Amino acid sequence: MVAAAVVVYLVTRQSSYQYRLDFVDAGQLVTGDLVRIGGTPAGSVDSISLTPNGMAQVGIALNSDFGPLHSGTTATIRAPGLTSVASRYIDLSPAPPFKPALPANGVIPASDTTGIVDIDELFTALNASTREGLRRLIRGFGAWYQGKSAQANLTSQYFPPALRAYSTLFSQIDASTPSLDEFLRQTSKALGAIDANAPALTDSITQARITAEALSSENRALSQTLVNLPGALARGSFTFYRLRTRVLPALTRLVNATAPTTGPLAQLLPRLDPVLQEAVPTFTLLSQLFFRPGPNNDLYDALVSLPPLAREVVADFPHAIRALRQSTPVLEFARPYIPDLVAWIANWAGVFATYDANGHYGRTVPMLDAFNFTDNALGGLLTQKLPNQRGSGAPLETGFLHRCPGAAIVPPPDHSAPFYDTGPLSNPHCRPSETIGGRP
Repeated sequence: MVAAAVVVYLVTRQSSYQYRLDFVDAGQLVTGDLVRIGGTPAGSVDSISLTPNGMAQVGIALNSDFGPLHSGTTATIRAPGLTSVASRYIDLSPAPPFKPALPANGVIPASDTTGIVDIDELFTALNASTREGLRRLIRGFGAWYQGKSAQANLTSQYFPPALRAYSTLFSQIDASTPSLDEFLRQTSKALGAIDANAPALTDSITQARITAEALSSENRALSQTLVNLPGALARGSFTFYRLRTRVLPALTRLVNATAPTTGPLAQLLPRLDPVLQEAVPTFTLLSQLFFRPGPNNDLYDALVSLPPLAREVVADFPHAIRALRQSTPVLEFARPYIPDLVAWIANWAGVFATYDANGHYGRTVPMLDAFNFTDNALGGLLTQKLPNQRGSGAPLETGFLHRCPGAAIVPPPDHSAPFYDTGPLSNPHCRPSETIGGRP
């Protein structure tokens, strides 16, 4: 009975399962290529055709030990290794057995299949110069690792931890997306500011290059500076030590002592702000006074021309000094009389201030002193004076030739005039008694 059941199973079971796989690109598959499951050969390609919608449909025959396949099975075209350029195989990833089984000659759609990207397709996408650069890069890596395979293998052991660290880093970056966005925006603004000031940045780099060239041309001096630097640093350390132990305590005491007096300073500084605001135009004018574009138009140009002028007048200064010394007594005598002189000149305007239809006029009173006046009940009597008597007597006096400053007016009650100070303006030649109104 058991033998009969075995015979029935062997006769009735399928020798293989037939399926069709739709790919966007057959990827150089040919009939007879292997079909693998988990790296184990499980069948082969038995047909390749083109569907009406332009897909590559690959027919496979799967050994009975690996069938049937279930819904959700995926297929990928792979290359067996770098040793083969055109050889391909299909790698199947079976779906779980609890899913529905695929029917005989069932189709695995293109959504569950993955083609292969050939290396020549990548190279075709690159231009000639890029391909040449990539070729040199690969050759360079080959020369770099030549004879160092053991070190390279040791280095490769650190790749998994590094990848895990990068994965953690990128996950943290992804969690901080708002901060990263803000960082990128601020970076964009900074780069925009740099781009807007590109000429200034270029000039700064040029000046830095010139500075570096100047430093390189002074190698000997720079070397000597480096030789002297340790001693200078040692002395500087000692200086800072003394600064910390002596100067800073003294400054602390000074600050503590001046603390009560600095309170009003906080009230003074705000008041200084309007003064400083008003002083800006003044300092602008001062700067124009000292320096203006063009020759011989500012104070600096005047100062530059002073040395030649000094050489011209150096011979005249001794004579001028001697003249000033000789004129000092004269000036000392005349200085107190300057108000009287100015008043005499200014009062002429008052003399001729009155006017009529004919214009301005002045009134004068001649003082001939030809008569003597004697008062009586009849209104007074005039008696003619002899010529030798004229110019003398109470009504008219002459000979006031030594008046003090301010004696041209009646002495005021505060005794401010006449002026006969005993200080540097004193005039020993004046007589305080010579005033209007006679001698006191």
